[in-house]
Amino acid sequence: MPSLKTILLYLLFFISFPVIAQKTGRIYGQLADTVTRQVLKDAYITILKGDAVQKSVFSNATGEFSCDHLPFGAYMVHISFQGLAPVRRGITVNDTALNMGTIYMFLSVKTLDTIVVAEQPMVMNKDTIEYNASRFPTKPYATLSTLVQLLPGIQMNNDGTMTINGITIDQLTVDGEPFFTGDKEMALTHLPAEIVKKIQVYATDSLSKLVNGPKTLNIVLQADKRKGTFGKGGAGMGTADTYTVNGDINRMNGAQQYSVMGDLGNVEKERTGMDAMPQSSGSGRQRIINGGATYRDNRNKKINFSGNYLTMNMRNESTTRSHALNIYPGDSSTIQDRVSGGVMNSNNHQFNGMLSIGRGHKTLLNISPNFSINKSGNTFTQQASQQFEKTGEQTYQTAGSNSSNNTGTSIGTNIHFVHNFKRPAERLFSIMNIRNNDNTSASTNNSETKYATYTNDIHQQNKSNSHTLTINSNTSYSVPLRNSFSLQAQGGYTFNKDNNRYRTLKYNNATGHFDQLDTTQSNTYGSTYHTGTLQVGISKMIGQVNVSAGAGIESDWLHGENETNHTSLSKRYLNMLPQVSINYNPASGQALQVSYTGKPNQMTIQQLQPVTMTTDSLYIQEGNPDLQQPYAHSINLSYSMMKDMRMVTVALSSGFVNHSIGAATTLLSNGARVTKPVNLEGQQNIGLMVNCALPPKTGKSGFNISGNVFYSKNPVLSNGVRNDSRNVYFNSTFSWTYHDKKGLNVILGVSPGYNFMSTDIGLNTSYFNAGVNGRADYSWRDWEGGLAVYYNYSSSLPASYQPDFPFLSPTLRYRFLKRKQAQVSVSVKDLLNQQSGASRSVGVTSVVDTWTQTRGRYAMLSFTYNISRFGGGSSQGKF
Repeated sequence: MPSLKTILLYLLFFISFPVIAQKTGRIYGQLADTVTRQVLKDAYITILKGDAVQKSVFSNATGEFSCDHLPFGAYMVHISFQGLAPVRRGITVNDTALNMGTIYMFLSVKTLDTIVVAEQPMVMNKDTIEYNASRFPTKPYATLSTLVQLLPGIQMNNDGTMTINGITIDQLTVDGEPFFTGDKEMALTHLPAEIVKKIQVYATDSLSKLVNGPKTLNIVLQADKRKGTFGKGGAGMGTADTYTVNGDINRMNGAQQYSVMGDLGNVEKERTGMDAMPQSSGSGRQRIINGGATYRDNRNKKINFSGNYLTMNMRNESTTRSHALNIYPGDSSTIQDRVSGGVMNSNNHQFNGMLSIGRGHKTLLNISPNFSINKSGNTFTQQASQQFEKTGEQTYQTAGSNSSNNTGTSIGTNIHFVHNFKRPAERLFSIMNIRNNDNTSASTNNSETKYATYTNDIHQQNKSNSHTLTINSNTSYSVPLRNSFSLQAQGGYTFNKDNNRYRTLKYNNATGHFDQLDTTQSNTYGSTYHTGTLQVGISKMIGQVNVSAGAGIESDWLHGENETNHTSLSKRYLNMLPQVSINYNPASGQALQVSYTGKPNQMTIQQLQPVTMTTDSLYIQEGNPDLQQPYAHSINLSYSMMKDMRMVTVALSSGFVNHSIGAATTLLSNGARVTKPVNLEGQQNIGLMVNCALPPKTGKSGFNISGNVFYSKNPVLSNGVRNDSRNVYFNSTFSWTYHDKKGLNVILGVSPGYNFMSTDIGLNTSYFNAGVNGRADYSWRDWEGGLAVYYNYSSSLPASYQPDFPFLSPTLRYRFLKRKQAQVSVSVKDLLNQQSGASRSVGVTSVVDTWTQTRGRYAMLSFTYNISRFGGGSSQGKF
């Protein structure tokens, strides 16, 4: 049972804060043109508190605008309209209603001799960057991803991630709402660029004081594009039995929106990123069927609803080779060569919903239920051999096959509660996540392993069932105090309970069934993990400097029951949670931050339970009940600046871990490996990141430059000998985008990198790799030609693994029909038929080269038809 201290700590989570009645007001007004005195429809009005965006609205069909529920205080109102100069007005809300009267706007483009004044392509309001889409023109029917690639500082990577000046973008929203599940790729590939008015980037967690914390990319739609229908449909057939079918239809009616989309095909995924580094080792040859539908209704001012359903069916055929160096002291290092091939089938269904109550009011409640079911079936064969690196003596040779089936279900809900009090910046925020997971798997393993003096045949089934319940909750309260002080208190509680059952059944020749239980590889256990935290922080503004300091405690209690060997295990931990940060804002658009945090790392019952697990007798895992809880220290220094569309970010991060958990690996005499977690001191890392966006004044092109240097030290034990590995990694990316009105578009990325690793036993390895990723398109009347180039070189790969391989993919397109909404194209993928995805990965105790066969060269003829009807007419996109 938990101690009284721990119970009291958990109860602190339920402490409630007093709710103070809030006084709010409403502002309203009328917009008109200074020349014609006509009303202005769909102007964009932003209300700022200091430099922070509070609310934003559009003017209605008569040019009127209104914004409710503004807490009393001083604000800046920013009004923008295409073709007119923006207007800024300072106001003070101290009554229930404030009439701003009729506001006249001036023409934004005036020619005085040779001087032209126009709306800025991008502006920055404290922590929010805002891009004006009209200043980054795209071709008709271009997708959102094409527009985003033109924005200074934003980089799309081939692995699906996005960054702004090196900082991770973890969410993408449309008018503040997730598009489908919030998947970035879904919105980037299905939304057209022509409907976008602005793109905003701001901190995902508004309470976080981290300058380089995760960001949200919010797409603000044009008001006249909020009512209409848009979408596209297409199909293609090609050589090598390739095909593709895709389509989507989207209907918007103001605050109501629904979308249906689907894709079917077996072609290679397009590389849309600006980085040129390879995606690990390729994904084989895939056939994917996916579809989805979403509905959102925000017509009610108090209650909003949204929901979506997604399904995907995938078949993946893979052929892979690998060459691995496993590092041990003395003459014990081994070389393993492996060849494998197989087929994986998976089928996923996912439903997500959200009910929002009180949006735009002082109190907001979001309830987001979700459900998913995943099924997969895999079959593969493999052959492998292992030998000592120095002598060449073979330790074993193995061949076999494996088939498995897995089913997983997940059901849960997320609950968010926010209450804004009377005073600005006083807020109560609470979140709770509840999730229940069930997983069942069964696999059959047939293999024959030949050792020096004997042969081991395995013919067995492995069955597992696991059930996990997780409840995670956190409540925070922030309030401004006197003399520029502010207070933030936070409490959290996490509960995790899991039950696991593993069974290994050997084949019975007498019965013809798998009915002989292998007790050495079977295990049934369950565990519970409680974590309670309580933190208090104080911050103080001293001129342009904000100093924050806080402390807290975290209590962890883990209890496990092993039914197989009738043992139990209990662990309790109590740790401090210190944090300090200093933020300095010397000028608008500049920020300097220094911070320190300390916190424990959670452990798992799998690491602690004294049980041995294996599926093939070659890779054996053991637990360690004597582990101590690791404690991580992090120190960060960062600087960011934005001025005249130039952005610079420099970040220096470092950390070290007390009682870090490393791997103790023992090589047995027959070549098998036993791995056990142990506490080892000395884990540390330090990294430097520099990012710079330099768009030229001509507006035709832009540059993004990034560089990263990372050093890490990871302690391990190899055959009982301390064998720390030290890794230095350097990577940089230079990307250039060019766009002109004559029809030429170019995107080019160059990414050199260098990796060096050394170990205590004297083994050193280093390699250089570089990549080039480029796309060029040229339009002439209704014709468009394009060429995609991807080239990678790695000095480490042997000739049989293709150390350099170029990909060339030319395309020719033609648009036709009255509004050019139809397009036919001819393309060739992998023109040189490289059929390769190769890479090297350097781990703590191994260096692995991997090669995966891709689909190879194929030609395709495809047709696409676009639908774009807004306000009763059709749109042809924009140039």
